[in-house]
Amino acid sequence: MRRTNLTELAGNPNFISGIYNYCDRWCERCPFTTRCLVYAQEKEDEDDSPESRDLNNEAFWRKLASVFQETRELITKWAEEAGIDLSQATEEAETSRVKRRDRTGQSRLARAGKAYANAVSQWFREFDQIISVSDDPSESDTEQTERLEEAREVIQWYQYQIAVKTMRALSSLDDETADPEDDEFPRDSDGSAKVALIGIDRSISAWRIIQICLPERAQLIVPFIMQLEQLRRRTERKFPAARDFIRPGFDEILGQPN
Repeated sequence: MRRTNLTELAGNPNFISGIYNYCDRWCERCPFTTRCLVYAQEKEDEDDSPESRDLNNEAFWRKLASVFQETRELITKWAEEAGIDLSQATEEAETSRVKRRDRTGQSRLARAGKAYANAVSQWFREFDQIISVSDDPSESDTEQTERLEEAREVIQWYQYQIAVKTMRALSSLDDETADPEDDEFPRDSDGSAKVALIGIDRSISAWRIIQICLPERAQLIVPFIMQLEQLRRRTERKFPAARDFIRPGFDEILGQPN
């Protein structure tokens, strides 16, 4: 098969300009691989059908989004039971506005993202040890196992990316504040923050799926969901326009914020 050169690929009107700038780099789960120049460059010689994969991935994310909506209704209840004041995140953010900003890597948001990532690693290490000792694979339910694996895959994909995208958003915000003339253009800080928020939303949904699959461990998962919810609120407070940022392709085609 003749390999298409970059000039020919770039001239394809089907590709969406800049769609790769604010994605999560999870090409295997992306519903727009057929419209991405970067993906086309990397995967041109593969024989599988990207059109079929795109449709399956879109259905996967829509199903996960429905779980997120259900979980948000439970978060308030869990917060009350745990004695957590979710409004505190907003109050703390408001107070911090009048204080000197920390360096990006040491900011409250960045530290919260790193703390979450480390806690996730520890939880799965302990979970794997328990499973290896107590579970008999022959008795496992195939469908439930698949749901668990998919949920785990989502959690671990975004585990570190949330902190990375948050730090990029904070760094960009510093640059934008130093150069206010760029206000007429979409803010990279908002785009990066939106990717972080999408990772948070999807991680909350995935943790909820694990709760449903493992009811005996449901209470052990509540702290992760609450941690993500507080991080979500702080991020939205720091970047109030992030949810409205229009990512090329994703938000334009779907017609609604993701």
